[in-house]
Amino acid sequence: MTGGFLVTIIIAVAIGGTASIIAIALMRFYKERQERQQHELEQLSRRCYRVVDLLNCLPDRYLPLLSKQVLVEYLISSIHLLGRHKLVSDLEAILPGYEQLLVELKAGHQASINDKVQTHVQLSQVHQALQAVPLLLRGLVSNNFIDKATAKDQVALVRFSFSLAHHDLLVKEAMVSLDLDKKAGALEKLRQALAEMEKVATYNESAEVINKLNASIQRIENELFGKSSRAG
Repeated sequence: MTGGFLVTIIIAVAIGGTASIIAIALMRFYKERQERQQHELEQLSRRCYRVVDLLNCLPDRYLPLLSKQVLVEYLISSIHLLGRHKLVSDLEAILPGYEQLLVELKAGHQASINDKVQTHVQLSQVHQALQAVPLLLRGLVSNNFIDKATAKDQVALVRFSFSLAHHDLLVKEAMVSLDLDKKAGALEKLRQALAEMEKVATYNESAEVINKLNASIQRIENELFGKSSRAG
């Protein structure tokens, strides 16, 4: 009887020990999962703020329509997710505005399509924002929010926008020179703008811009050197 009782105690202790180990393991698992989830939500929150900053910085002229639509859709979806975890009270306040923006984008409306870079500071801001777009798009591919082909096409358009922004500033400076009757200075700026756009000449969107630049350069060269200058 004594031996059987000891065996029973040993078995009970073993079971209890095993249960304790399992309980501790489960507690650690749930804690790690909660910490991981919290970390992921915090990352998502930071990404939302980056998207908001990017959307505020980039005029429609430099952010492809589909890219903007995808980013806004992702932002709206993320804010809803974060809202369920009580993490984005400030972002939730601006959610209706982005939902209205998404409606407009799906209808093809681009409110700031004619806004162009006017200063070197603006150019730096636009270029910095554009550099972040491909990384965000790759992240959306990883999250199965968009497919690789779509992301690749949009990244190509971002490269075009990068050159277009520099082009816009150079043309702006050329126009200022023309207003001051400094044709040689204007010509130099326009040639720089042409060189910038020739970097992305393979994109269909560049053809109209390059043709317009060539026409402006031709006109100023004719005024400065005579109509036979380019023929030589």
